[in-house]
Amino acid sequence: MKRQFKKPVLFLFLLFSIQIWAQDKEISGTVVDEDQIPLPGVNVRVKNSNIGTVTDFDGNFSLSIPDTDGVVIVFSSIGFTTKEVTVGNRTSLNISMEVDTESLNEVVVTAFGIERNKKSLGYAIQDIKAEELQEGNQKNVVSGLQGKIAGVSITNSGGAPGSSASIFIRGGTSITGNNQPLFIIDGIPMDNSTGASTTVASINRAADLNPEDIESISVLKGPAAAALYGIQAADGAVVITTKNGKPGVSSITYSGTFSIDNILGTPDVQQRYGQGQQILSTDGFNYNTDSPFTWGPQISSAIQVYDHIKDFYKTAYTQDHNISYSGGTKNSTMYLSIGDLSQQGVIESTSYDKTSFKINTSSNVTDNLTIGASANYIVTEIGSTRQGSVSGSSFNSLLSYPVNVDINDYLNEDGSQSTFYSDQQFDNPYWSLENSPNDNKVNRLLGILNLSYDFLNDFNLSYKLGTDYYREFNKMVIGQGSLIENRSDGYINQSEREFRRTTSNLILRYTKEITEDFELEALVGNTVEDVRNHSIYTYGNGFLAPGITSISNVAQENQSVTEVILRRRNIGVFGELKLSYRDAFFLNVTGRNDWSSTLPQSDWSFFYPSIGGSAIITEIFEQNGNDITSDNGLSYLKLRATYAQAGKDAPSPGLLQTLVSTNINPLATSAYAFSGLGVGNPELVPEFTDTYEVGFDARFFQNRLAVDFGMYYAQSTDQILQDIRVPPSSGTFLATLNGGEIVNKGLEALITAKIFPRQNEFQWNMTYNLGVNRNEVKGLPGQLDEVYNSDSWTFQNSAAGAAILGGSLFGLRGYRAVRTDAGELVIGSNGLPQLETVIFDDVNRLPDWTLGITNSLSYKNFDFTFLLDLVQGQEAYNATKSALAFYGLADETLNRNPGGTRLVEGVTANGSPNTREVTEMDYYQQYYSQDAENFIEDASFTRLRYATLTYNFSKDFLEKLNIASAQISLTGRNLFTITDYSGVDPEVNTFGAGVQGTGSVGIDNLGTPNTRGFDLGIRFKF
Repeated sequence: MKRQFKKPVLFLFLLFSIQIWAQDKEISGTVVDEDQIPLPGVNVRVKNSNIGTVTDFDGNFSLSIPDTDGVVIVFSSIGFTTKEVTVGNRTSLNISMEVDTESLNEVVVTAFGIERNKKSLGYAIQDIKAEELQEGNQKNVVSGLQGKIAGVSITNSGGAPGSSASIFIRGGTSITGNNQPLFIIDGIPMDNSTGASTTVASINRAADLNPEDIESISVLKGPAAAALYGIQAADGAVVITTKNGKPGVSSITYSGTFSIDNILGTPDVQQRYGQGQQILSTDGFNYNTDSPFTWGPQISSAIQVYDHIKDFYKTAYTQDHNISYSGGTKNSTMYLSIGDLSQQGVIESTSYDKTSFKINTSSNVTDNLTIGASANYIVTEIGSTRQGSVSGSSFNSLLSYPVNVDINDYLNEDGSQSTFYSDQQFDNPYWSLENSPNDNKVNRLLGILNLSYDFLNDFNLSYKLGTDYYREFNKMVIGQGSLIENRSDGYINQSEREFRRTTSNLILRYTKEITEDFELEALVGNTVEDVRNHSIYTYGNGFLAPGITSISNVAQENQSVTEVILRRRNIGVFGELKLSYRDAFFLNVTGRNDWSSTLPQSDWSFFYPSIGGSAIITEIFEQNGNDITSDNGLSYLKLRATYAQAGKDAPSPGLLQTLVSTNINPLATSAYAFSGLGVGNPELVPEFTDTYEVGFDARFFQNRLAVDFGMYYAQSTDQILQDIRVPPSSGTFLATLNGGEIVNKGLEALITAKIFPRQNEFQWNMTYNLGVNRNEVKGLPGQLDEVYNSDSWTFQNSAAGAAILGGSLFGLRGYRAVRTDAGELVIGSNGLPQLETVIFDDVNRLPDWTLGITNSLSYKNFDFTFLLDLVQGQEAYNATKSALAFYGLADETLNRNPGGTRLVEGVTANGSPNTREVTEMDYYQQYYSQDAENFIEDASFTRLRYATLTYNFSKDFLEKLNIASAQISLTGRNLFTITDYSGVDPEVNTFGAGVQGTGSVGIDNLGTPNTRGFDLGIRFKF
């Protein structure tokens, strides 16, 4: 008995001894993210054991671990890369965790700011983070997306400060309507309109946003992705999420950029021949040197010549400063920022200044109720010069000065403007910069109130009320002393615009795990949108007192005022049902009904649905015991398919009614009468776009190679066509019609490759964004074979953008020489080829395909990023070259016959050979510069959009200065371009994003060239 008792006692003694020798030790520390912000809720666990804890609100943790060699602590959290750390002799650990960019559970922001797991979506969506948006240092948010989103085409309208950028997602769906996507900021629509002025470079309103305030941008492609947003999202949506405060340690961030810019180049100008025009009479050939043209005799070597275009542009400097504060407690957060941009233009006296203030707050009132508010106040001021072929255009005036005339000698002794030839009726461009300013100022407020309430475990009720309000003042002046006809006493054109969009969104969401395999998510919602636009246009001719450029300085009888009030309201109800099975099969169904005030009451209510699904193939196989993934092969495979329909209403209720105006005929019996223009259509119906989309998402080699591929087909019907020219027999000239069909089809591919494993000290990541699109106008109403856009008329009205039946939505119409069946030119009685108006059904001003290639390399403290942008298969109309030929400045005009005349080969109307000679000037001015075929060019290009080298200061150095992070960077923009285009820049859109429908993309018409620049940037956080 004693021996039996002694054995258990001995065993307990030995066990107690082991525990004494294997004593635990305490270890503590802090876990932060890459921005040194504490991370709460991080799992901290001893590897291969059950010992563990989680970090508290401030990211702190403490843990008892075995006091033995080789203990490894594992840190893990959703959205971050798991990190393993060997403890060794340490008792304190400070851990920095990196965002997991390779996660298969990527979360993206979708409709109404709702976050969704990307793998559950049946449609294409692509997002970029703040760092990617800021890489190229673009001041316009839209321009910052260039080359970074597959299937998205973006074109800048030139290098003038504050110029706009057009964005098209998967082509366009409207012939005369708006083809720009809907812009959403923090769940509320915002205005991205552009002033439709063909006189000056106008800005698109999304450029008001400060890129430094943006956290991420999700681009929803087509109706399928934006089904819940309704009528404004038929062309897709750009969903912008701004920065919020982060709980934990407060931080202050400063960034500053100093930039220098020069234009990409200027057109080649011949300098062999000088001032004059050619005259052919019965007395023979001679020159008249009293002329604005450069069709005179050869210039003597003793006479100085000038390159007026090249000398007109200067080096421009820009400063951009931003400071922000982020912080918060467990129950509330706050983000504050101030940004100030001061940009000079490459033309003297032009500028763009923007100051923005941003606040974003959120507070957890209770465990279930969250209330938030944000406000963004922006002030922008733009000073611009006239452009294009309008009267007073700087470029047009430059062409009017022959190369042997000193353009800087433009003032008389008394200070008045001098002329260099008799009957001069245009102003010197330098005089215009001093005396004919064009100013634009906008004060804008974007405000949002929101609340979110969780109840009954599975329900969430959210409400957002947002306003987008701005006042815009625009003023264009022609100074006293102008040489323009009827403008010698000065002229003023100013407008005041008040815009307000108020949006109310109410959404009820229900999420329930029905069984272990099934999960249901449903939502229903209501949105009310009220838009009010009040504009006053004031014109005045002739200032009374010198030097006062005010409408009050114009006699009342020389003033005219126009007031325009536009109101529209849209009410929508929508719903979504989402089912998931075993986290591998997903089904998504949506439906929305809208009521629009811009449509007839009988048709102002319309419904449109969408249905989509996705399946995670790799997950399905794994759940059935057949894992098809491997470390050196397939990691993930998802298939997706979606059908969606979206409607689009009329842009204004005024299109339903026929307009009347004051009758100035004294014999009229009524004060108002039909003017013969603006016939309304009370039977309009909404446009509809049906989209079919399929695709897959595959990843390989432990997610280091990813391919997201999609194909789509979109059909847009019942086009609402504004201001369509109809036969005079109809009793009018312009009408609004329903009819027409547009088809877009294409494919998109996003390929990302991580060349080296994550553990490698040297990292090289590549991203390819490929988009291929074909669009075709399948039908037009009545006998129409084209619909052209009068706002895109080019120099001498030789061409204009147009939608062509059987051709492209972004086609062209213009003049072309008449030829016989044998191809011979038909010569008129004046000895010049005859011209006819034709449509060019083989011209497409949008690219056939685009490819953006981003490379990101990092080694130790250095990062290097560059974007190569390939835009292929687009045509451009080089109206600038046409104007150079007209004035005798183009290189093509150097081949002049010594006698000053030429005989154009061709036949007359009766078939006999032409025998009548014409001057070289008449040939180029009345034929060559007018024949649009001479100036349609392939505008494909490859451009190094930007390259940025960044140095991140070491942590050891920063700790001495008590700074969390700091970096310095050098960026080069538009460093080189490879193209066959003969103009300065193949990326042209002279009239900007304000031209609706087919727009002016691909039209080069005497605009300010794009710029090449360098930026020195600094950024630090403490």
